[in-house]
Amino acid sequence: MGLMQTLRSQNQLILWILLILFVLSMTIGGLVGGANILDIISGKAKLKNLAGMVNDEELKAQDFVKMLQSEINRLREQGQEVDEPTTDRLSDQIWSSFVTEVLLREQVKKYGLEATDREIYMTLVENPPEFLRNQEAFMTDGKFDYNKYLNALNNPQGNEWLGVEQYLRYTLPLNKVNTLVRNLASVSESEIRDHYIKTKIKFDIETLLIPYTLVSSDTLIKVSDEEIKQFYEKNKENFFVPETRKLKYVFFPIKPTRQDTLNALETIKMIQDRLKKGETFETLAAEFSEDEYSAKNGGDLGWFGKGHMVKPFEEAAFSGKKGGIVGPVLTKFGYHLIKVEDKRRKNGKPQVKAKHILIKIKAGPETIENLRAEANLFAYDAGEYGFEAAADTYKVTIKETDPLGENTKFIRGLGFMPYAVKFAFSNKPVGSISEVYRTDTGYVIFQLAEVIKEHYRSLDEVKDYIANRIETKKRHEKLKAIADSIFIETEKTKLLKKAATDFPKLIFNTHRGILLNNTIKGIGKSNELIGAVLSLKEGEITQPIEVGNRYVIAKLVKRGELDEDTYKAEKEAIRDFLLQRKRNNFYNNWLAELKSKAKIIDNRNQILY
Repeated sequence: MGLMQTLRSQNQLILWILLILFVLSMTIGGLVGGANILDIISGKAKLKNLAGMVNDEELKAQDFVKMLQSEINRLREQGQEVDEPTTDRLSDQIWSSFVTEVLLREQVKKYGLEATDREIYMTLVENPPEFLRNQEAFMTDGKFDYNKYLNALNNPQGNEWLGVEQYLRYTLPLNKVNTLVRNLASVSESEIRDHYIKTKIKFDIETLLIPYTLVSSDTLIKVSDEEIKQFYEKNKENFFVPETRKLKYVFFPIKPTRQDTLNALETIKMIQDRLKKGETFETLAAEFSEDEYSAKNGGDLGWFGKGHMVKPFEEAAFSGKKGGIVGPVLTKFGYHLIKVEDKRRKNGKPQVKAKHILIKIKAGPETIENLRAEANLFAYDAGEYGFEAAADTYKVTIKETDPLGENTKFIRGLGFMPYAVKFAFSNKPVGSISEVYRTDTGYVIFQLAEVIKEHYRSLDEVKDYIANRIETKKRHEKLKAIADSIFIETEKTKLLKKAATDFPKLIFNTHRGILLNNTIKGIGKSNELIGAVLSLKEGEITQPIEVGNRYVIAKLVKRGELDEDTYKAEKEAIRDFLLQRKRNNFYNNWLAELKSKAKIIDNRNQILY
């Protein structure tokens, strides 16, 4: 009965997490696409008490927060630190899972897919879900015991399997959709053969490179004001600037105090005392050293010569006696105790073999708490007396961010801070003060400084950019004309080397024994070039092919022989590889199309979590 109670008690805890992980496992592409209809509904009006909607399917804010908190708790139980970036990553995963799950569920309903009782039972018998395999109730000596599991499955003592049944009844149809869509992808015999040829058969080719330098300094290419104006009018949407916002901020850096330095010194002296009492250097290094790389090896640094360590450390190590312990030694990394294991000369130069224990000088909990308290006081005073007045009182510098978009994740000078952007776009008035945010190196408080409404960049602002675009296009058109004329001349003789002699600025190269799927030296990698070469007979040349900002004419000199027996031996492995890749791409593209047609409203930035 205890085994069944264990399973029953854990059912509800695991179901939502499993569903999230299940749906994410089927989603190989990016996060969430789709038509953003926030602009349609009353000018980005927020949805009260909702984290978002997908085709009228609502995700309640309280449900979203519960799922998020469950994931946070799971990570913490695993000993992981959960900071703001991690929280945002989990938030994105849950939201992505919800969007995907809703869209897949719609397809399940559309095609009338369902999981039968037999399918559920056979899945449990033949392929027990991983979360059941990891249940302690079904383990013997730490390993999954199939017989114990099967006995429990076939001898239920109540409704302990109900949650598992519900989970499979829900996920198996989603899996059917996944499988059906992926199975629409297929690989032809020619695709398999082409892949084998590109990756296994060696080619000898010649290339003639027509470089951009032929036209890069052509002063005859001009751009008129009328051309610039026409380009602007035709491509005006490209110059649309969405609403952005600027933040002012002050930063309170976390720095060790004098007391933190004394604490580090006290710790290193305590270790020194324990060494004197007979404890081994290696044991104390593994317990205390904050050099994670060497600590697991008892502090071992191996052999090193002069110039490989910071100067104070090096001087102490080389001056110490063999078998002796030197320290405490202060470097920019902290305090060290150094055990000189051995000394030698190699190639006429002295070397030392040493171990060390490092105690870093870092801000302690009290220092960090005091700094957070100061930052909180600043935030309070900024709200009461003004941001500038508070900055003057606390002697901190006010800085300003670049214009931030709603999807900005990184802030220059601060790093990954999507939660700050969330504050900026939280519909609070200009001048609002944020809460105190923690970064890896300190605390930061923001003030919403400016809202820059959506607009089109003026013609004067983009004039130089447009002129450069038009000029570049004209140069490429001229380069294409030059390449075409060279091809016409060369096509008669097929002698690429002679063309390079006739036109000294062209670059001729011979490539022997190359695989087409690899990068071609001096050319790069081009699928169009690979396809063109594959279509050639020996002695033929390609049309000019654009590769980057250059054109290339290639000649097939020799194609390696295809060994049919070897090809047959590798054919199925190639088919499996191409089919898996194609199925993944097919499914991703199908799912992306569903998202692009869906009405997706992401309202997470309007809720607090």
